[in-house]
Amino acid sequence: MKNTIKITILGAISTLSLAACDASTAGETADFGGEPGERVGRATQALSVCVDVQRGLPGSAVEDTFIDAAAPNYTGGAGLLLYSGLSSGSEKRSLLKFDLGFIPADSVIDSATLQLYQVWRDGESAVRVHQVTAPWSEATATWESSASGYDAAVASTITARSQLAGFVTADLTALVQGWSDAGDNHGIALEEDLVLKTEFKSSEEPNAARRPLLSVCYTAPTCDDGVQNQGESGVDCGGPCAACPPEGVMITTPGEAYGHHGMCEGWNGCGDAATCALWACEVNGYSQLVSYGADAPCTEFDNCHLFHYRGSIDRNWGDGCAVRGVTDVVCAN
Repeated sequence: MKNTIKITILGAISTLSLAACDASTAGETADFGGEPGERVGRATQALSVCVDVQRGLPGSAVEDTFIDAAAPNYTGGAGLLLYSGLSSGSEKRSLLKFDLGFIPADSVIDSATLQLYQVWRDGESAVRVHQVTAPWSEATATWESSASGYDAAVASTITARSQLAGFVTADLTALVQGWSDAGDNHGIALEEDLVLKTEFKSSEEPNAARRPLLSVCYTAPTCDDGVQNQGESGVDCGGPCAACPPEGVMITTPGEAYGHHGMCEGWNGCGDAATCALWACEVNGYSQLVSYGADAPCTEFDNCHLFHYRGSIDRNWGDGCAVRGVTDVVCAN
């Protein structure tokens, strides 16, 4: 059995509940039913949260439009369809943008899958996905303003099938990771060779299930992930995590130790190695003990500093007594 997390998002994360699923599903993504109108997160691991972004889901913000080379000032944001390729003798492209502001900074994107509903047509083609590099809006984007505003590198590819009316997907994991890291998301552009026309349902589609959807799974940074992130001043410490341990100074040299004067055995007044090490820090002007090393009878060290009481060294006994001493003392303020 493993723990899974159901996250119901109504504009923001509002509830967390734990359930259990069969161990055979480990590594798979489990869906959880929610109340109508809820946006439901899913868990793939203890720290991996999956969220669907689609117009109509509470908390989702999606923009999409198409632009037309034959009508360079036309805005297609209100249309029911998105296009790529050659349509009525003119090149058309589409722009889509999903608001991913819910992803915490420094998260690892485990997966990001774009799902579009392709309209039936004859012939197969490859629809290329590019990263858009300039701001645009659904209400104002035109061919003239946005046709050249994308990276020429192909970020992913959608196989638009022949004689198919149904869902097609593209892997946007690397693209979403880049947006998350840079905090700069202008969405994607769709284009293809000018041979066929591919049509997809837009976010204006009345059937909400057929609207463009981006499903993102991410692992948010934590204070035990072994990475310095999320404003930490050290690995898994500082910032939102517990304070980092102080950087220490070694006050003992090789063969040097601290103990307590008294009978020539045991720890006497110190009581234990940690106490003697702390007292050693204090007499050397430090307030904190960071760490200490081996302890042994003072006969095994070159020089043992023995306390008369806390704050006062009685004498340096060298190695003439078998009272316990501690070495490798590291201190800090």
